[in-house]
Amino acid sequence: MARRYRKKPLAQFEHGTRIHAPSSGEARYRIVTSDPASGERIFAKVTTEERARAKAREFEQLLAHSAPIRDPRTEAPRTIDHLAQCYSADHLAGLSLRYREKQEYVLRRWVLPHLGALHVTQWTPADSMAVLAAVRAAGRSDALVQDVGAAMRALVTHARRLRWLTSHSEDPMWMVGYSRRATVQGEHSVYVPRASLPTDEECATLVAAMEQLGEPMWALAMRLKQRAGIRWGELVALQVDDIGFDPRVVHVRRAVEQGQRGGPRIKPPKNGKVRTTIFPKSLVDDLGEHVERRRSEVGGSGPLFPGRGGGIMRRAAFQPLWVKAAAAAGWPMTRPLERTAGYGQRGKGWRWKGSAKWSPHDLRHVAACWMLFDLGLDPAVVAEKLGHADPSFTVKRYVGVRGDPDLAAMSITDAW
Repeated sequence: MARRYRKKPLAQFEHGTRIHAPSSGEARYRIVTSDPASGERIFAKVTTEERARAKAREFEQLLAHSAPIRDPRTEAPRTIDHLAQCYSADHLAGLSLRYREKQEYVLRRWVLPHLGALHVTQWTPADSMAVLAAVRAAGRSDALVQDVGAAMRALVTHARRLRWLTSHSEDPMWMVGYSRRATVQGEHSVYVPRASLPTDEECATLVAAMEQLGEPMWALAMRLKQRAGIRWGELVALQVDDIGFDPRVVHVRRAVEQGQRGGPRIKPPKNGKVRTTIFPKSLVDDLGEHVERRRSEVGGSGPLFPGRGGGIMRRAAFQPLWVKAAAAAGWPMTRPLERTAGYGQRGKGWRWKGSAKWSPHDLRHVAACWMLFDLGLDPAVVAEKLGHADPSFTVKRYVGVRGDPDLAAMSITDAW
């Protein structure tokens, strides 16, 4: 018996409904699908394509209501706690270590204590709003509120990918606002006003304090960070040959990824942006002496700013030096500098603890404002030097209304 020829479907929908165009053996449009419960074949025949698509949409609505919510891997309880585990294993595993640790902290500290035991289908917008209200009640920043809201939105998206929530399920983040709204025209939720950053004079006092503490190398590193705008992981990954003096550039070819556990590892810079950035002429003499000294000690491929023992400087090891220098420089402190005891296996160790108003990353913001406003570079050029994925992000982050807009506009109209 001759094998019957079937043409490819004219259209195929999400739940498996297919439309077949007329053929030599069938003069009408055929709509075919299967009942997910019984597996029986369901079909209909109509005379026009318009009616065929309308019938297919009817089938799709029926299938959407009857389709079982499924987990393709396990039949464990579909709680939000289990959803967070799947999200971490499926999505976060392929992202950077620091981003993964940050997301897991947000989920573990703020989301799961309130929602972890809930079944996914019992999760409501009121529950999401209660989580955000708890973050605000604890006095946390708008940035953390946004991070918590974004993490819950990511969980909802992953639940839909797993088909734990269908298109007809209630959206647990429906009408839940978590992004900070601008109060001034021109600002953005990620906007960094220049007035909120340390001034050049305050940065100079910090550098001088580091030198007085016996750390001239890290004082030089902070001067470079203040003008080149490189991230911490990029700074400690610099090699001697990455500094050029004709022209004056810093080659950002790699970065160090440091997690809370395990040793550091080398990876490409953020967004894969292998790039060059700049530094001023005032740094040439001091930076040139340091480069030549390091070249004679470890060669061109050695670390430019090594940690203790010649290895990679860990962020946690640098933090006490930063806090001590900030306190000595007279910077505002959000938590006073203090010497704690009971550190180490025998409990006899000590370390410096405290928190300054500004962190080392704020020097990157200082560099961005220096390039944009003092040097007058084009935002696209600044985005390339900073390693931003999109110049529009640079504009949103740093360019806002500066000065008195009324006086600025009025002065232009004086001649009219």
